[in-house]
Amino acid sequence: MKPLRVLLSIVLAAVAVASDVTAVSATKMDGRCCASSDGGRSYRYRHYSALRALPRTCSAYAASCVRLSRRRNDGAAACFIAKAECMRTGVHVGPYSGIHYAGLERR
Repeated sequence: MKPLRVLLSIVLAAVAVASDVTAVSATKMDGRCCASSDGGRSYRYRHYSALRALPRTCSAYAASCVRLSRRRNDGAAACFIAKAECMRTGVHVGPYSGIHYAGLERR
């Protein structure tokens, strides 16, 4: 009787692990190394998706900068300085992130 109980408990544990009833972890692997399981609702995903939709011009990146830095005291001034530099060189440098966006049209 004892070996039957052990065998039955092992079989039930294997079924529980293989079934969809078990808890799911916070991340899943979908070929992109540890993509979040929030379905694309994270701030970082929305931010970079919005940046990809921007026209590749200095004015568009400056307007986006002003919109994202509304709560900062020097937000508009820093963004207009970044826009002026972009109009001169064609490279927009994010005033707070420091990220370089190269190859922008100067309009």
